[in-house]
Amino acid sequence: MKFFALIFLLPTLAFASPSTPTAYIQANVDAVITILAETQGDSPAMREAQARRLSTLVDDFFDSEELSRRALGQYWRLFSPEQRVEFEGLFLKLIKQVYLRKSIAYNNEQVTVDQEIMKSDEWAEVFSTIVGANVRTKLIYYLKKRDSAWKVYDVSVENVSFVKNYRSQFQGILQNNPPAHLISILREKTNE
Repeated sequence: MKFFALIFLLPTLAFASPSTPTAYIQANVDAVITILAETQGDSPAMREAQARRLSTLVDDFFDSEELSRRALGQYWRLFSPEQRVEFEGLFLKLIKQVYLRKSIAYNNEQVTVDQEIMKSDEWAEVFSTIVGANVRTKLIYYLKKRDSAWKVYDVSVENVSFVKNYRSQFQGILQNNPPAHLISILREKTNE
């Protein structure tokens, strides 16, 4: 799906700490579209360079600890502090490999931020829509405020949550295996 690069709406230094969830998402939409529009092309080298730029920026977009905690669910407490840190890095790398490298393309889609719902002072949801010639996709960004900055801990695409999708896969592995086994699988997948 070509629009997946737009899911990872990435910050730049100029947008390091937007004050509201909507401002954070909008700033990142603009930053990603700028990158995608500047580096359009079909050559593998151009796509690889684009993927590297987006990958570098996506690290600041997610709250990797909250994302990982939710993806592991009840199994989070079984991971040692060192395993949690390694899992966070591997999981984020896996997400980037799945959603960025395989589907970076930009066909002048537009992104609208439709609604913001504040769940509390530290939790929010931002609803948006990606609109293109042949696509109209609803997204919901789930954000948490940590250290005065908003970060995304889950994204729902057409009501399919990243976290829930991965939680189901991880729980299937962790039901009969220790955390080290899941980490080993992620190491293999992210080194392919």
